[in-house]
Amino acid sequence: MPRQFYSENRDCRIIVDCTEFPIQKPNSPVEQQMTFSFYKNTNTLKSMIGIRPSGTISFISPLYCGSISDKELFIKSQLMDLLEPNDVVMADKGFQIEQEFQKISCKLKYPKFLKDCIQRDASDRIENCKISNVRVIVERAISQIKIYKYFERPSPYTI
Repeated sequence: MPRQFYSENRDCRIIVDCTEFPIQKPNSPVEQQMTFSFYKNTNTLKSMIGIRPSGTISFISPLYCGSISDKELFIKSQLMDLLEPNDVVMADKGFQIEQEFQKISCKLKYPKFLKDCIQRDASDRIENCKISNVRVIVERAISQIKIYKYFERPSPYTI
């Protein structure tokens, strides 16, 4: 992680993102619906990956059905139980969990988009760039997991 990140984000505990792994299409229509990901347009299982500001992977959630939202997956993963007051978590726009974070005195940082604010000032644009640049690092970590090709072919799906 760049040194500038450390100096400006000392309170950042973890950077999270979700990823999906393709599975074979289940026989049951109910299971097909549960595992279908509109984002990937196929049946998937979904996991959340968290990395520390040092760049090391520090959290991998269990796999959930591909239709689960990032917010729901974050809550079910119980990562919040590991956070301490005043911790900061960086995520993308899919993690709309600010209210849950307020309950445990933590902060969620994610890029703000035009619909979130009518007019952006320069400081918002700079903050968005910083968060987006750091989020690239977690995306690289996820790509490293996928490079090992364990998930190269669709996994069989069984409950």
